Amino acid sequence: MTAAAAAPRRRLGKTMAQVAVGVAISALALWLTLRGKDLGAIWRAIGAADYRYLVPYLAVFLGIHLARTVRWGLLLEPVARVPFARLNAVSAVGFMALVLLPFRLGEFARPVLIADRPRLRVSAALSSVVVERVADGLFTGLLLILTLLAVPEGTPGLRVLRLAGVIVSLAFAGLLAFLVGAYRNRAMAVRLTGRLLGPISPRLAERVAGMMDAFIHGLRLVPSRRKVALFFLLTAVYWGLNGWGMQILAMAFDLRLGLLDAYTVLGVLVVGVMIPAGPGMVGTFQGAVVLGLSLFVSPEAAQARGPAYANVLWAVQIGLQVLAGLIFLPSSHVKVGRLFSGSVETSEELQEEEREYRAGGDGA
Repeated sequence: MTAAAAAPRRRLGKTMAQVAVGVAISALALWLTLRGKDLGAIWRAIGAADYRYLVPYLAVFLGIHLARTVRWGLLLEPVARVPFARLNAVSAVGFMALVLLPFRLGEFARPVLIADRPRLRVSAALSSVVVERVADGLFTGLLLILTLLAVPEGTPGLRVLRLAGVIVSLAFAGLLAFLVGAYRNRAMAVRLTGRLLGPISPRLAERVAGMMDAFIHGLRLVPSRRKVALFFLLTAVYWGLNGWGMQILAMAFDLRLGLLDAYTVLGVLVVGVMIPAGPGMVGTFQGAVVLGLSLFVSPEAAQARGPAYANVLWAVQIGLQVLAGLIFLPSSHVKVGRLFSGSVETSEELQEEEREYRAGGDGA
């Protein structure tokens, strides 16, 4: 069998291994979350919930989708003005892929689907998503640190969560510093990447450094100061709506969370789902919500209504995101073929763009 013929089989094997590991992590997290709890009581709490609260939650979800779609468009705007209809369709399908694929592999979906060479390259689209994630990680990490200040000292799990907030904030602050450094000195960032990987594999170092060169190129065009300010405002709106929606849905289970409490649970949730897991972030999602709730609700509520809320919140968020993706999947703005071959095309196009840059074709 030739190397070219064996490549698809290796990619399939790698994907299956990632899925297996993700499912194992999800199963472990779900077991830890439900261990020692009365499953019958949780099921009864799910059935007894007041689902009228889903109506305002749906309105909040639409606001969340709009905020993150418009925000992404701001990052792409210096490279190419993408019509809202296309941006909206790609966002819906891309976030559906994000929640369905394990190990957050769906992050590649939006860059692959929105790319439109030569006007909008994969490198620029991928860079925009990385900037989004760094901003979100730093914002939610700091949010968790600040909201936990209101939690009484001695609360079980408080010290661990504070440490997690600090670690996440420092990690994303480091990534932000790297992006700023790469933006200011592209050549140095590429050389550093090569030197770090060189001792492991010179061939791998050359390939990754080349792809890094193309990726950094996507960072070179940034929005105006006014658009940057609007980006951070939309980031605050996006996460503000997320926390508010969680507070609204908690009322369906008679969990009276203050808005500050809801934002604390949101911060714990974001940190929790950073752990690579199976499709839908199952297990890590529920575990993080239950852990966050345990800071504020009674032990009785944490045994039944808390896990019931966590599972319904997970099902509603996943269900709405998948529904939105399925609605826009047949859209002419979504090239479904690219979605299923996205990781391969991303790698190949980044390498092609890197060769163009080195050859002097340094277009947008």
